[in-house]
Amino acid sequence: MRYLPKLQQLQVFQAVILQGSIRAAAKALEQSQPGITRSLQELEQTLGTPLVIRGGGGVIPTDAGIMFNSRVELVLNELNRALDEIEHLNNLTSGSVTVGLSSLPILTIFPAALKKFRKTNPNSSVCNMEGQVNELLPSLRSGKLDFIIGSAMPSEYLSGLVQEPLFKTTYKVYARKGHPLSHCTSLTQLKDADWYLPITIMGQNNQLESLLFDSPDKAVMRGTGTAALQMVINADYLTVATKSMIRSHFLAQNMSIIPVKERLPDAEYCLVYSSERPITQAARSLMDAFRLESQHYTWE
Repeated sequence: MRYLPKLQQLQVFQAVILQGSIRAAAKALEQSQPGITRSLQELEQTLGTPLVIRGGGGVIPTDAGIMFNSRVELVLNELNRALDEIEHLNNLTSGSVTVGLSSLPILTIFPAALKKFRKTNPNSSVCNMEGQVNELLPSLRSGKLDFIIGSAMPSEYLSGLVQEPLFKTTYKVYARKGHPLSHCTSLTQLKDADWYLPITIMGQNNQLESLLFDSPDKAVMRGTGTAALQMVINADYLTVATKSMIRSHFLAQNMSIIPVKERLPDAEYCLVYSSERPITQAARSLMDAFRLESQHYTWE
């Protein structure tokens, strides 16, 4: 009969990997260093293979440790969700939700969706992580995130995931108000400009870059959507964003659309969640709030 590791051993192993050393893991878990070392050794004996390499500067996971950690992370995240569900059934809490959002839903539908959610889940806990979809996917697959809202992904990225369309909007080219290129009417007039685009390896931005730049070697700064807006306002860069994203009073006062004649691709945004793990009641409730806000929000 195969012996399963103890839960406390899994928690110790994950803490060692996250903290990078036995000493730091002991401090994080409020345990002694000998106790952490003993639990880790017992886990390695149970599995029959070393999980970390110990050195003066800390620990480094072995190949087996890297593989095992990805599973441990999922197990512990799902166990925490199960505890949330039990507490919800016992009316102790309304559960917790962790959602990954790109910049557009944060600046548009997130506040109203959260307000609706809190009306029916007043004791709930909501945490959001901001990033592009490709940055958030590993956390969704590991169970850290309940769901993602971001730009649509090609099918090859969707193994084990459901991608549900939420809304479409259009891209525009933006500059700060008063920028020397703000009155240009063609993308060809912007080819030598400095660009700052959101980081992505998938979706509409690949189409955008092929449309914007003649050469794939064009030097382009990349970062978060929030950083792109700051670079436009404060450093004279150009960027591409949706019209609805720039609707806030501050951004509308400081940014303007460059009226290029070329039509940029539509921006399609989706709700993405696992098809292999159960969704908690709190997460389903927040997803419904986002669906409702997506239908009623004026995107153009």
